[in-house]
Amino acid sequence: MSYELKTIFEKFRSLIIQKKYYEAHEVLEEVWHPMRKSLHPDRDIIRGFINAAVSLELKKRDRDNYLKVWKTYEKHKQKIKHNELYLDLVKFLDKNKP
Repeated sequence: MSYELKTIFEKFRSLIIQKKYYEAHEVLEEVWHPMRKSLHPDRDIIRGFINAAVSLELKKRDRDNYLKVWKTYEKHKQKIKHNELYLDLVKFLDKNKP
């Protein structure tokens, strides 16, 4: 993982912990958007984390569709390899599952 991507994930994680889900989503969206049509190995992982943040924000706003979005996160989380930064974040998100 590049230094830039690691820094972005640290910021994402910090925002998630602070329950600033919309802001966390925006941080990763900036990275994901240019790579969405590429074969970048982290593309689907990033998309999954975006979906997790969106789901948590929807739950925070009492929207009914948060579980559908969470299921998309769960589908993408299966692609996470043995990377401590990602695994730590997955554990945190799963512990705070909506």
